[in-house]
Amino acid sequence: MAAYTPAFRPLDLPTAPASMAAAVATGQFEEPFSVAPFTPPSIKLAPVAAAPESAPLPANSEPELEAASVASKPLLYETGIASTYGDDDGFEGLRTGCGGIFHTHQVQVAHKTLPCGTVVRVQDTDTGKSIDAEVTDRGPYVDGRIVDLSLAAFTQLDPSGTGLLHVNVYILDTSNQYLYRLR
Repeated sequence: MAAYTPAFRPLDLPTAPASMAAAVATGQFEEPFSVAPFTPPSIKLAPVAAAPESAPLPANSEPELEAASVASKPLLYETGIASTYGDDDGFEGLRTGCGGIFHTHQVQVAHKTLPCGTVVRVQDTDTGKSIDAEVTDRGPYVDGRIVDLSLAAFTQLDPSGTGLLHVNVYILDTSNQYLYRLR
């Protein structure tokens, strides 16, 4: 039986010099992959003197972008209609748009555009009652509605049951991780 001869000859690769580091000689050419923590872009603000509360805003102020740091008061994001979901509609125990599991008896909020994990305050404009919750899902998918509340969140605002409420949504996220465009 004849010896096998390959139809091609492997390339002549240079060998590693004796002074090369051990990691290179063993075939590990890169550092282990690691992700650097996210650093939000800094917002440069010029120092200003304290103005009386009734003073008008300067003409060059830009209220479109506000940082999420709201130490003194929450940032009003939007006003509209809130609905409830999760009460015998098949969502209990399913995976949410943000990757968690939906439980209707936990205070959770679904929003179309706010980043997952954003902490919001939803306030009933008729009664003034409010709940603080984390955005854990996407929705609502009905025109004219701005936020979906789990049954637990909705009953804290309106104990009479499911339905619709007129609400204000405030951003409470103080991580300074996100910038929000005001509506």
